[in-house]
Amino acid sequence: MYDFNPNFAPKPDYAPAAGSLAAEAVSRGGVACAWVNLTSGETIEIAAAQPAPERVTALANELVTSSNSVPTFGVEGYFSVTDGVGVANAFPAPFWVTASAATFLEPGDAEPLMSVAISNLG
Repeated sequence: MYDFNPNFAPKPDYAPAAGSLAAEAVSRGGVACAWVNLTSGETIEIAAAQPAPERVTALANELVTSSNSVPTFGVEGYFSVTDGVGVANAFPAPFWVTASAATFLEPGDAEPLMSVAISNLG
């Protein structure tokens, strides 16, 4: 995270909001974490999980109609901005990675963090 922006620090009291993609990832045995911008208070959330194959397919199919397909993440990926928050999703089989932040205005903004998350999956 320091390489991305040294003004972000881990958010130790973080818990994914109910109904969020990060909460779904955690409910499916995954992990979620967040960092907070020490100046602006903006948060970056990243989560990863290995859902059942049928859920991965369902998630990707939902994103086909509700998001924009992007090649930015090197795997099947999607990006959208809703209410000022950019949301990135990627499917490096058999995993699912999602990241969200108000600082993500386009897929390239999320790419450095998505790449690191994807490269660290077993």
